[in-house]
Amino acid sequence: MALLHGGAPTGAERIAACWAESRQVTHIAFKPDWTRHAKAAPFKRNDLLLETLPLGVLVFPGSGIQANLADKARKLGIPVWRFDGGA
Repeated sequence: MALLHGGAPTGAERIAACWAESRQVTHIAFKPDWTRHAKAAPFKRNDLLLETLPLGVLVFPGSGIQANLADKARKLGIPVWRFDGGA
């Protein structure tokens, strides 16, 4: 098992990274490349993460960036579990 996440220093991504570290689970951060992609960086990061074809995607409350990830994952046939009260 490996955990892929966005590498944010706070929030659900940090909690997930701490969980993985405490259980010695490999985790890989896909941080946005702000220098190269400017405002599109988090969306490009989503594309890069999904290129690995994860077995599933967990979506927690946030911005349209998470919704973008969920939409793209569904289009690729990747199961999506939402934890933000959405359908």
